Amino acid sequence: MSSKLWALFLFDDVDAFQRLLETASYNARQGGGGAQRGNNAGGAGAGVAGGGSAGGATVVSAAAAATAVGSSAAAQPGSFGAHAIGSPGSLGTSPTLVAKSRRSGAGGGAHGGGWTVSGGAGASTAAGGLVLTRADVNKRDAVGKTLLHHVASSTSTTAVGFARALVQHPLIDLYVQDYENGWTALHRAFYFGNISIARLILERDRLDVRQGGKQRAGGLIKIKDSDGNGPLDLYDWTLDPLNNDAESSQQYMRSSSPNDDSDEEDPLRGDFNGEHPSKINEVYTFGSNKNITLGFGDEDDRQFPERVNLRRPDHLQQRFHRNSDVPVPEQPTVTRNLPLIVKDVQMSKLHSAILTADARSNLYVCGHGKGGRLGTGSENTRFNFVCVDGGALAEKRVDAVALGQNHTLALSSHSLFSWGSNAHGQLGYTLPETAHRGEDPIQLLPRQVFGPLKKELVVGVAASRIHSVVHTATSLYTFGRNEGQLGIVDSDSRSLEIQVVPRKVAASLFHSPIHSVAAIDRATVCLLQNHDVYVFANFGYAKVNFLTAADSFANYFFGPLAGSIRDVMFSPNHISKITSGGDTICALSSRGHVYAVTVNQRTDSAGDASAASTTNPSKIKGALSYPQSIWTPIKNYMAARDVAVDQDGSIILTTAAGSVWRRVKRAKIKDASASNTAQYKAKNYKFSRVPTLTGIAAVRASGYGAYAAVREDSDIMRAHIQVRPQSIWRDLFPLLPFAGIAPPEERSELSEDDPSGGFAAMAEALYQRIRKSAGGWQEDVKKAVERRLEEDGATYDMTVCTTSSDVRIPINAFMLSGRSRVFRAGLHKVRTEGRPFIILDVLTLELDGGMGRPTLVFQGADFLTVLNFVLYLYSDKVLALWNSAETRLRDSFRQTKGELLKISSKLDMAVLESSVRRFTPERNFSLPNDMEAALNDPTFFEDGDVVLHLADDEVRVHSALLCQRCPFFERLFKGGAGGMWLSGRRGRYLSSAPAEPIAIDMDNFDSETFQFALRHIYADAGETLFDEVVCGDLDELFELILDVIEIANFLMIDRLSEVCQKVIGKFIDIRNVGRCLNAISPYSIDLFKKAGLEYMCHNMEAVLQNGYLVP
Repeated sequence: MSSKLWALFLFDDVDAFQRLLETASYNARQGGGGAQRGNNAGGAGAGVAGGGSAGGATVVSAAAAATAVGSSAAAQPGSFGAHAIGSPGSLGTSPTLVAKSRRSGAGGGAHGGGWTVSGGAGASTAAGGLVLTRADVNKRDAVGKTLLHHVASSTSTTAVGFARALVQHPLIDLYVQDYENGWTALHRAFYFGNISIARLILERDRLDVRQGGKQRAGGLIKIKDSDGNGPLDLYDWTLDPLNNDAESSQQYMRSSSPNDDSDEEDPLRGDFNGEHPSKINEVYTFGSNKNITLGFGDEDDRQFPERVNLRRPDHLQQRFHRNSDVPVPEQPTVTRNLPLIVKDVQMSKLHSAILTADARSNLYVCGHGKGGRLGTGSENTRFNFVCVDGGALAEKRVDAVALGQNHTLALSSHSLFSWGSNAHGQLGYTLPETAHRGEDPIQLLPRQVFGPLKKELVVGVAASRIHSVVHTATSLYTFGRNEGQLGIVDSDSRSLEIQVVPRKVAASLFHSPIHSVAAIDRATVCLLQNHDVYVFANFGYAKVNFLTAADSFANYFFGPLAGSIRDVMFSPNHISKITSGGDTICALSSRGHVYAVTVNQRTDSAGDASAASTTNPSKIKGALSYPQSIWTPIKNYMAARDVAVDQDGSIILTTAAGSVWRRVKRAKIKDASASNTAQYKAKNYKFSRVPTLTGIAAVRASGYGAYAAVREDSDIMRAHIQVRPQSIWRDLFPLLPFAGIAPPEERSELSEDDPSGGFAAMAEALYQRIRKSAGGWQEDVKKAVERRLEEDGATYDMTVCTTSSDVRIPINAFMLSGRSRVFRAGLHKVRTEGRPFIILDVLTLELDGGMGRPTLVFQGADFLTVLNFVLYLYSDKVLALWNSAETRLRDSFRQTKGELLKISSKLDMAVLESSVRRFTPERNFSLPNDMEAALNDPTFFEDGDVVLHLADDEVRVHSALLCQRCPFFERLFKGGAGGMWLSGRRGRYLSSAPAEPIAIDMDNFDSETFQFALRHIYADAGETLFDEVVCGDLDELFELILDVIEIANFLMIDRLSEVCQKVIGKFIDIRNVGRCLNAISPYSIDLFKKAGLEYMCHNMEAVLQNGYLVP
């Protein structure tokens, strides 16, 4: 029977393969496990469906079993409804292998690997006598691969069909590992990128668990191969590394298990310091919420991580809009949804704090308000994170924050601020005594700390319950209750109970700048930039060498040279971060190792001279335990990236792969394989992976069971969707009536890299003609204009000339009205009233008596002035011959410069005036901005020669501009027929009157949405196209943008589609990428599709775990 399955797969006959599996009977023990009974597939029901039984075995028809399941067995894509009986791991009892008999003949009964099945007469009647056994479905080849292994490796388009048929079969074994690598079918599916097949396998695994299987939830994805890699580890090996910047160019593999309890000791290396804030934008908290430190608006604990929703206060949100008086609900949607980029997170027992990347008022806190620890000006408890923007921190940006149990320290522009309880003098200043005896003095609002810090540049802070620590680049300051941890080793150190103001300590101890500090009740820890670590405790100090632990520590399971120790043994290793909590100090090395030291309760003996001394550093030796290595990565991707300390010596860390692991005490200490286990305290702990967290860059712990994790999102969607540059100048340059003055060969040579599409060639040709002849160049311009009129005279509907020359230059009226509001008003007056528009001594705008078209006449202006004016209308540039190096040209055309300045001043064309005044050319283009302003003036479209009939309105437009900017209209008006079909409906340039506008039916688009397309066509609007749109939420904005993409796709405007996809890409995350991909992928521009698929590939674990992969 298995040979038939293999043959059908090799011949790629998926239909026959599915029919065979659906109609063949299979063998299961009568009255088997709970999954069978729960679905009426076993027992008597199975016996009736499949016929008789023999020897306690029942031959069950697969089709009958599917029927017995009922509605729950509906075969939907990606579901497991065809068969209810799970894989072997989910059966109450394993299916029975039937007795072997002699090989059947050619026409014999059912074949199952060459053997017949003894199942009674009824067995031969089901499915034409074909009976499947577990051995048939899971038969291995020479290297141990089953049929499902081969299907999972296939790149055929029918592979998913084969996989669905196999996975839905009740006898399939998903846990089979091949002999060669120890890979399951899930390993192979992920390695070969068959995500659809991987989803089918994972869904079947989950279904087995829900139906009472013995396998633990998610057990399949935890299976490791011979090299210790899980399925997702192999998948990540197939991905190209991200090349967004130098730091992220390394490829890090993920840890595979979503909820792994493992003895394996599992960031991007280095502390989480917000160097790339554009990537970090999500905070997840979980654990105990007894002290309201999670920020969710309630007191409920969270077993699984949940995302914290941060929102700016309205008065801060209004700063992002140019008009701060606009209420927040009426602000543009893009402005309202500007993300809060997380820079840092800190937690303590009774409150938590989040720092964002905003320029001002960027500190948010939540927790118990009693004692003023929140700094909001009141003692009210805050369940959600609120902004701290009062007191001395008003309008300031906080660079760092540290939390004690009852007070808070903040660093802003190298100045120190503090607030909260001052019971131990930990605020750095004195407060007046309270009116009620026994109450601690408190500071409700942030207050700056002066004293010895007044002229110092503070760069780092730390806090414990009873003291505070700050440091400059070279000096360490401590203040608070003195219990031997302040670093004061003078003879009077024991007699000092409270140090109220900051005191400089260890001035002669440090021989290198200070990198960072940490604080707990019993100790102050200092990490220097030369990677030395000093601990101040028990009225003394000690230098702790954590790295010696790596030399003496033998890994009981992997050996001293296992895993990443071999890989990085020649790379430098040093301490890169210190952190502390409770009685534990942790150090993170550059190789991703984590070390721990415990600070013991001090015990001063009267008879011990060293203990009684106040200056002998050796007295601290009894206060510190020997450094232990508590996290040794066995793979490079398991190197620790960040670490935080919780209660009872537990820690939480994140790895280079972005997974999060917690070190917790074992419920029952297992019998270790090494000797002298009692002395090896680390064996009392195990590491468990925190589920659903991926891509984590930093972790924090409160010390009392609450945790925070900061997710570093990839910037693929923002960096990989690139919009092509503006092309309006290149598109409109062919409309310039004398653009053909340059020979074709010169235009082709010089215009390849010219963004204006030929201006350089035309300017060079015109300059050479002016330079060689005194007045003959005007005749060349006239001939170029005449050639252009012969080619397409209907394009122009207006004439420009000067009283000093007979040459008349045709132009497009919309270019004149679009560049100047003065001309816009003048043209409207001329058309509606029929009277000329006059600016004394400058110009006259009137209707031509013969053709009824507007004519612009400059009074006494030089012809070069007129030429430059027309050139500026189309290209934003002028031919500045008055700046020529040749004295003859410079003197001859000095008058032209003065005339252009006069004209630009009268017509309110500031950019033209600026261009004329400058000696050197500058890219100061105003064409898009001028057109944007013209679109808001209804008179601009009065001379439109095309009427678009939209669903709810009629819009006049200009065909000449549409043809240059939109391929759809260009083919409509100038396609294969060359526009001859319009010859009878539109007037030629020399006709006596313009024709009626051409009507085009586009009633599948509404006017509001089509306005965005017009803005792009006329003004070449880019990513700012949707900056002023006000919608209810982001989903509504997305719907609008998708409608605009549909118009762009219809009109074949590629850049508009790119702009829309770029705007959507700014708001993409793992929760909405699948939905947006489904909506945008069908369109011709595939930038979003490519970037979205890459984004999903690099976040596949998070997408699969959280169910964000849309079918």
